[in-house]
Amino acid sequence: MRLSSPVLLILFVCAVSYGTVQLAATWVLYLAANRHSTLRAKPIDQSPLTIDVFVTVFDEDVSIIERCLLAARDMNGEHQTWLLDDARRPELLALARSLEVGYLTRMGNIDYKAGNINAALPRTDGDIVVIFDVDHVPEPDFLQRTLGYFNDPDVGFVQVMLTFAYQQDSATSKAASESSLDFYNPASRGADALGAATLVGSNALIRRSALDSIGGYQPGLAEDLATSIALHAEGWQSVYVNEPLAPGLAPPDLKAWFDQQFKWSRGVFELLITKYFHYWPKLTSGQRLIYAVRMTYYWIGLLNAVHLIVPIFLLFFGNEAEMGSFTQYILHMVPLALSTLIIRSVALRHHASASVKTFLETPVYLQWKPLLLVLGTWPIYTISWFLAIFRVHTGFRPTPKVAADNGPNLIWILPQIATLVLLVIGIGLNLLNPITLTKFLVLGFSVAAMVSQIWIILLALQEYLSKKHTYLEASKGKQIVERSQ
Repeated sequence: MRLSSPVLLILFVCAVSYGTVQLAATWVLYLAANRHSTLRAKPIDQSPLTIDVFVTVFDEDVSIIERCLLAARDMNGEHQTWLLDDARRPELLALARSLEVGYLTRMGNIDYKAGNINAALPRTDGDIVVIFDVDHVPEPDFLQRTLGYFNDPDVGFVQVMLTFAYQQDSATSKAASESSLDFYNPASRGADALGAATLVGSNALIRRSALDSIGGYQPGLAEDLATSIALHAEGWQSVYVNEPLAPGLAPPDLKAWFDQQFKWSRGVFELLITKYFHYWPKLTSGQRLIYAVRMTYYWIGLLNAVHLIVPIFLLFFGNEAEMGSFTQYILHMVPLALSTLIIRSVALRHHASASVKTFLETPVYLQWKPLLLVLGTWPIYTISWFLAIFRVHTGFRPTPKVAADNGPNLIWILPQIATLVLLVIGIGLNLLNPITLTKFLVLGFSVAAMVSQIWIILLALQEYLSKKHTYLEASKGKQIVERSQ
């Protein structure tokens, strides 16, 4: 590809190289998924195993906490449920007592979720530690369907599939829920077949002796992935259960989605920079591949940024030769992109668990909504990468479980607005001149690049108007009550 800017050329080559390698690795996962065992673990006599169930909480709504605690407490089989309250809220102590579950807290919040778990470990003694995020509700037979894997003394942890129900009538929540389907179905089955299933934050069972061998739950913004790679490096095996035994909640709005993606991407990049190569010699080849794919996934933000910067550059400053070179790239890239979407759809149809397939429809298989949501989140992923590189400290950001009272902050979508404006102006300027086939293809690519920006902006606008309408209705209701008094 010919570009007069060497910097843009280097960025473009890096982006294309990354995209090609990431696609190839993903296809390897899909192929490996065919080898994944679908046999369920058989229930075992629980007498040799004692079970502690941890429900970690901070500032979540009490009703959500109560729902999770009730389900965890009422699971079949002997176990002790503990509420790990990292905010030391009196109402949660009262809730724990009323539900007859254990209550643990600590001074301070060092290491956040990991610190909360580590503070509870010496105060409990179960052979197996089960961890639930507060928005997940385990089925009664959760333990019966999972404990059997610990018959193998080399199994250090079992990760159960996560599913996310969307909240209210939120387009963001629906797309966020669908965005996880590929990872928790064909991708995770493939990872398990390669001996590299990873912890994902909730629905996890971990052998206490395995945690002890690595010094406890590993701190960080991606504490679950950090704990996984440490356990694998220590020689422990993992298991992935491809059944939705404890469904959770998807981010309710755009703000919650951005918060979640910022935390995840920033934490994963931190691990890539500081831990991946440290553990490399102790990992199997399959584990090296899986962690490389996981820890570079959010480079998709950089990939998308480059594919926005290049057409903007060409629209304003490009000559016919540069546009012709980019056109050749488009003609090769589009068939690859389409084939990738088809393969992804087929893999999801083939490898999704039976219970998940019951609510999947053709539009969901095509994954266009989550694709636009992820592509439109490129500024978050890009910022996360640079914050990780320059080691800028960012605090722990738990994903909000309920929608914000106001709409998303405008600053979150300023990059998408600026990009859209530049593309529109660039296209308009080029339409004033004669249109060649080369220029037509570049313009077409630019229009396609606008779609994900428009999608994010429309989601933000929809949520802002919805929140404003709710606020106005509440104000009217308050005024009516005041007048009646």
